[in-house]
Amino acid sequence: MKRIGEILIENGSINATQLEAALLFQKKSPGKLIGKILIDLGYVTEEEIVIALSTQFNVPYLSLGNFTFTEQRADKMIPQALIAKYLCIPLERNGNLLTIVMSDPTHEEAIHAIEEATKAKVQVFVSTPTEIAKVLERIYHIDVNASQPKAVQKT
Repeated sequence: MKRIGEILIENGSINATQLEAALLFQKKSPGKLIGKILIDLGYVTEEEIVIALSTQFNVPYLSLGNFTFTEQRADKMIPQALIAKYLCIPLERNGNLLTIVMSDPTHEEAIHAIEEATKAKVQVFVSTPTEIAKVLERIYHIDVNASQPKAVQKT
């Protein structure tokens, strides 16, 4: 699996010097994700990171601006407690397939818990934490500012 830095260089989002600078900064800030560092340094946008994650984990990227969300529809697909806990948004249920969007496409605990609660196979799309937070705040009145959803980013 390619590292996110390699993908960002291939996409033309950053150059090798910028990646090197971010990696040096990461060594001084243990636990800070490389994607967050690249955003903080102004080298990339949140969307560029999520698109790279989409490529890295072979999970489709979805911009949430194209969707109309209603609380009633979503609550029928996933209990609101799980939506709040895992910061995910249900998009559609078609038979035994439930499509959701989240910022961390590798969050296996979340996917498993949703599959157990809904008795459906979960298909994951990835979107930016900011877009997800806006929908969660608007539709579910879930304040995610204190615990902003984070996407997994490997160097």
